Amino acid sequence: MRILLGANYKVGQTAHFASAALQRMGIKTIPFTPTLDAPNDWNKVAPDLDIVDFYNGLAEKPSAFIMIEGSVGAPFFPRNIEHLPIPTAVWLYDNYLNFRWHKEMAALFDYPFFAQLNRARLAERYTGRSVHWLPFAADEEFHRDFNVERDIDIGYLGTITEQKKQYFHQFSASGLEVKTNDRYLSYDEIGRFYSRCKLVYNILARRDLNVRAFEASCAGAVVVNQGWIDEGSRMIFKDGESMAYHNFTDAPDICRRLLADDEKRKQMGENAKNIVLSGHTYRHRMETVLEKLAGGVTEERMSLRSTFVMPVAEALTCANRDFKWRERAWEKIKEALRFSFLGTISYIAQHALWRVWEKIEKTVWSMGKAPV
Repeated sequence: MRILLGANYKVGQTAHFASAALQRMGIKTIPFTPTLDAPNDWNKVAPDLDIVDFYNGLAEKPSAFIMIEGSVGAPFFPRNIEHLPIPTAVWLYDNYLNFRWHKEMAALFDYPFFAQLNRARLAERYTGRSVHWLPFAADEEFHRDFNVERDIDIGYLGTITEQKKQYFHQFSASGLEVKTNDRYLSYDEIGRFYSRCKLVYNILARRDLNVRAFEASCAGAVVVNQGWIDEGSRMIFKDGESMAYHNFTDAPDICRRLLADDEKRKQMGENAKNIVLSGHTYRHRMETVLEKLAGGVTEERMSLRSTFVMPVAEALTCANRDFKWRERAWEKIKEALRFSFLGTISYIAQHALWRVWEKIEKTVWSMGKAPV
C-alpha cells in the first residue's frame, strides 16, 4: 500500500506523528506540504496545488489520499480533491475553533474525521453525511512513561499567558506549585516532563478534548482536566478512575486530595496509561483511517461532485478568514450557481443560520471563559 499524505506540516503536531506511525506500520507514503521547513522527504508544494495534476505526475500511484488539519498558521487546501480517482480521508482536529469551515471542507472527502465527538455529530446534521470521530492520540515512543522519579507535583505544558499566571496564583496561594515550561518542548522532552509529574493540569481553549490529555496519560501522569469538555472525553477517561475533572474553582482541592492519596493517584495514572497504549496511539488512529479507506471511493462523493454542494462548500471554506482566497471562492460560487441557483442560495442561507448559532454559542462560552 502507498498513501498520498498531505498536511501543513509542523514538527510535533498531528501530521508529524501520524506520518511517523504510518512509517512504523510499513506503509509507504508520498508526503507533500507547503511548509518549507518540513523534512527533506516531504514534497514542497503550493498551498492550493491541483492535487489531480500532482497525482497524475506521480510515477508510482498511491492507493488512497489522507489529508490532515491545515490550521497551523497558514492556509492549505488543494484543489480538485473531489476529482481524485482514489478514496480520500481528512482528519480535522481543531473543530471547536474552526467548525465554520471544517464542516464545509468535510463535504469534499469520502471519509471525514473530526477529533471532537460533539462537532462530528453536528457536522453530520449539517451535511447529512457520515462524519467519523477520531480523537487526538499519543506517540508511544515519544510520550511514553520514562520511569523517572515523579518529582513534580503538578505540571502544565503550554503557552503561559497573563491570564494563566493569575489563575495559577490560586494554586500557589494555597501551597501548591504548578511547574510550567520556560520554552517549547518537543519529541521525548514532552514525555520526559510528564513522566516527572504526579498530576498534569489541563485548560482548554474551548471544550476540546486536546492532545495533552493523551500525551500526559501515556506517560502515566493523572490529568486533572477541565470538566466542561467534549463528551468524548468521559467516554475514554472515567472520572476518578483514569482522569479527574475540575470546574476551575475546585481544582486546587482536587489536586490536593490526589497528591495526598498516593495509592489512588498511582492506580489512576496506570489506568490512564493502559487506556492510551491499548487504543489511543497514532498507530491506532491510522489503522482506523486505513480501515475506512479500504471501503474505496464512495458513491456519495461520486454523486455529490456533479452537484452544487461541493463547489459551494469549497467556496465557503476559501472565503473563511483562515484562508482569505476570495478569487477561488468566487470561482467556486459561480460554478455552484451554474449547477443550481436555488440550491446554492439555499445552502448559503443554511450556512448563515448556522453561523448565527455559532456566534451565540461563542457568546455563551465567553461568560465562563477559561483562562487561556
